[in-house]
Amino acid sequence: MHTNQLKPWILLATISLLSGCQQSDEEFLVGRWHSSGGPNMIFEKDGTVYSINRGPRRKGRYYLDQESNPATMIMDMRGSEINAVLWFDYEAFSPKHFQLTPTYVQRTGEKKERAELDRKLLFQKLDPQESQASQSQFKITTTPQRAP
Repeated sequence: MHTNQLKPWILLATISLLSGCQQSDEEFLVGRWHSSGGPNMIFEKDGTVYSINRGPRRKGRYYLDQESNPATMIMDMRGSEINAVLWFDYEAFSPKHFQLTPTYVQRTGEKKERAELDRKLLFQKLDPQESQASQSQFKITTTPQRAP
C-alpha cells in the first residue's frame, strides 16, 4: 500500500482508539462531588447515590437519561428521609464539573410537581489524592518559648 492509501486507515484507527478512550457519563459521575450551594454527592458504579447536606448521608438510586433533551438525572430518594423522587436537568461541562438544575419532585403518595428550587447547583469532583497531598505539603513545627 502506498502512503496515500494508508491515510484513511490511520485516521479511522485513530478515531476508533479515541472514541474507545472516552469516558461515559456514568463513569464520569463515579466519585465524590462538592457543591458550595447545596448537597455534596457520592455516586457509585452500581447506581447508588449518597446526598450529604447538613446531617447524615441519605442513600438513594440515580439514573441518567442521556436521550432526553436536556439530559436528565433522576434520583430516587424514597428510602431516605427525603422520601421523594427528584428530577434534574443535567449538564457536564468539564472533566471535573457538572451542574444540576432541579425541575420536578414527587413525594411519596403525592403528584409530581415543579421543583420549588430553580437555581443551578454546580458540582466539582473531589480527588481523594489531593487532600492527602495537600496535607503532606504543609508541616508546622513550633518551638516552645522560654519563660522570661
